[in-house]
Amino acid sequence: MRIRRLRGSELVRFVDELWLPFAREMAAMDDFDTLADSGVRENVFSYVKDRFSDDDIATFVAEEDGLVGYVSVEKRSSPPVFARGPRGYIDGLFVCVDHRQEGVASALLSRAEAWARRLECEFVSLDVHADNHVARSLYRRADYVTKRYRMTKRL
Repeated sequence: MRIRRLRGSELVRFVDELWLPFAREMAAMDDFDTLADSGVRENVFSYVKDRFSDDDIATFVAEEDGLVGYVSVEKRSSPPVFARGPRGYIDGLFVCVDHRQEGVASALLSRAEAWARRLECEFVSLDVHADNHVARSLYRRADYVTKRYRMTKRL
């Protein structure tokens, strides 16, 4: 398995093979993440393309006989009122079902952390669905700790 940066020539493939399956899996877990009924693929492609051209965002893919997973990480500045520097934020981590429990997610997470460290981020954080026990277990094994809870309410 090889972990590397996503290439611009792979954006369509990335959306179809990794991003949309990830989004659908998250939507099945929580209706908060339900995708729009129309124009989703085009909107996702535009969103991914914009993020790809941002120097403060990196997407890494795991490759083994094709793309089998990805992690997206961004550098976020802290407001100047806080005594902390920038932080990395894991925006998405996904591994295709056939390649889970093979260390792909851990390798992707390590790569994202290394990128954030190189950009002098002091911390790295992420959000995870409360019911995603597999992901939560992965993050705990990687020394992530719960510092806050995000709560939502449908209006």
